[in-house]
Amino acid sequence: MEKTSRFFLPTGEPRNTTRPRVEVDANGNLHMVYPASSVGDAFYAYCPGNCSSAEQAKVVRFSTQGTVDNAMVALGPDGRPHVLLSTYQRAYYASCTGDCSQQSSWTVSAILEHGGKYEISGEAFALTPEGHPRFVMHGYRSLRGATPSTFYVQCDSSCQTAASWHASQISDQTWQEVTLRFTSSGQARLTATKPANDGSSQHKGSFGECDANCAQPDNWKTLDLYNTFSSLTELARMYPSVSMALTSSGKPRIALLGADEGGSGERNLVYAECDGNCLVNEGWQAQFLIPAGSEGNKLRAGFDLALDAQNRPRLVYTADYNILLAHCDADCTDPDKSTWQLKKVELSGDMQADQVIPYSNCTMASWFLLRPSLAIGRDGLPRVAYQAADISGGGSHPEPGTTPCSAGADMTFARFSQLDSLRSE
Repeated sequence: MEKTSRFFLPTGEPRNTTRPRVEVDANGNLHMVYPASSVGDAFYAYCPGNCSSAEQAKVVRFSTQGTVDNAMVALGPDGRPHVLLSTYQRAYYASCTGDCSQQSSWTVSAILEHGGKYEISGEAFALTPEGHPRFVMHGYRSLRGATPSTFYVQCDSSCQTAASWHASQISDQTWQEVTLRFTSSGQARLTATKPANDGSSQHKGSFGECDANCAQPDNWKTLDLYNTFSSLTELARMYPSVSMALTSSGKPRIALLGADEGGSGERNLVYAECDGNCLVNEGWQAQFLIPAGSEGNKLRAGFDLALDAQNRPRLVYTADYNILLAHCDADCTDPDKSTWQLKKVELSGDMQADQVIPYSNCTMASWFLLRPSLAIGRDGLPRVAYQAADISGGGSHPEPGTTPCSAGADMTFARFSQLDSLRSE
C-alpha cells in the first residue's frame, strides 16, 4: 500500500502555529518556516529529504516583538536558508552560519520599522543568484486611508544592519500577494494582484518583469492577466492571489484563483504558461483546471505552484478544507491533450477528531486544512506544508442559564505531508 508521512511540525515548547512554507535544497533537505499564531515568534525547521516524522525535524525559534503575519524562506546558491518575517510593526531578517539546525547559528535582526503602515504578503521574498536578499512591500491593506504604494527592498551586504537595506517605490498602486523570483541570470520576475484600471473594486492577477536596476519604477513592466477572486467572509480570508514558478530557462508558469468574468462572482482555478513575450496577452496560454460553478466554489484559502526537475507543473490547493495536488506531465494548457491528474495530500475528515472541546455547549470538533505550500524533492515527489485548524461547533439546545455554542478555533498547527507516489488512490 502507498505510504504518506504526515505530522505536525514541532515547536519545542507547545505553541499554536500557522501558515507554514517549505523549500527543498539541491541535496533534497527540507527547510520550513511557520509563525506562532499569536503574541510573537516564528519557527524554522530543518529535516532531511526523507522526512517521515517530527522527531527527524530540528527546530529553531526566532523571537519577535509582535505577531508574525507572514514567514518566508529562500535558499541561497549554497543551499543555506534565509528568512524574512513580517509583523504588523516591523520586518525581521534572519540568516545563519555553520549548522543552521542549531539556534546559535542564527542571527535575527529587525531591519525595517514601518509602524503598521506597510505589509509583506505572499511569497514576496527571494534571493538573487548571488545570494542577495530582495523583497516587495506594499501599503497595509486593512488600514483605512493608507496610501496605495509598492516598494522594492534590497540589500547587498551587511544585511543584519537596518541601514544596509534600501526601499524604493516602484508603483503608486498596492501590489499584494506577490510572488518574487529571479532567473538564473538575475532578472526579476513577479506575479501580484493589483487594482483594475477601470475604477471598479476588482483586482487583476498580473505578471511583472524587471531585467536590471529594479529600484527604478520605469524598469518594471507589467501585464494584467485575469480577474482574481477574493473573500473576507470565509473561515480564513481569501485575498486575491497568484502563484508563480520559473522554468530552468526562466519562463513563467502561474496558477491563479480567478473570478468568473461572466459576472457570476464565482471562483475558478487557472493555470497559465508563457514561453515568448510575456508582456502581451498573445504570449500566454491558459487552461481552467477547475471551472466556475459547484466545483470552483469549493476552493478555499491557499494554493501553491512548483515545478519538478523536468519543468512539469505541480499544484497544491485547498478544496472544502482538504489539501489536494494537481499534476501534469505534458500539454498542460491544452484542454484536449493535457494530462492533469488529481492526488490527495490529506483530507480533513481522515484526521482524528479532537475530543476536548473548550467552548460551552459545543458538541463536536473538526479539522480544517488550508494554505498549503509546495516543494519538490530530489525524487520528484511533493513535500507539502499547510495549516491545520481545529474548529469546535455543533450543539443547538443549551442548558438553561448557559450560553449557546459559539464556534471557534480550539487550536491551529503547521502540518507536513511527504508523498511517496503521485498515483491516484
